[in-house]
Amino acid sequence: MRVAQAVLAILGLGITIYLSYERATGGEAACVIGGGCATVQSSEYAVLAGIPLAYMGVVTYAILLASAFIPRFPGRIIALIVAVCGVMFSMWLQYAELFLIKAICPWCVASAIIMVISLGVAIGRIVKAGDLKSDAGAAGA
Repeated sequence: MRVAQAVLAILGLGITIYLSYERATGGEAACVIGGGCATVQSSEYAVLAGIPLAYMGVVTYAILLASAFIPRFPGRIIALIVAVCGVMFSMWLQYAELFLIKAICPWCVASAIIMVISLGVAIGRIVKAGDLKSDAGAAGA
């Protein structure tokens, strides 16, 4: 499960580093499907508190990657928290693309899909490790 999480984080890093590079250099992301990348990347929703979302994505996926190398419960809980927040934020961004910006960026959609799968892996890591088991049975209650 940790390998799967690391691979997903690397894929997410690839996307967000590419989008960050294009943003930093003033370039336009190659939009292989649809053509809404430039519209989404230049929208007011592509920045939060003055920080481009692509940069935040790099940090998010870097934390997910690092958590894959942190053994036991600390690594699992970090991955879960980051993935839950990432999915929630991705849902907001997909809403913004569809209903506010009215353009779709395939890179953003791919990142959202990776984040949802990452959440599934993070949950799987916790379930597989038995972190959700109740102590009531062990205490004789």
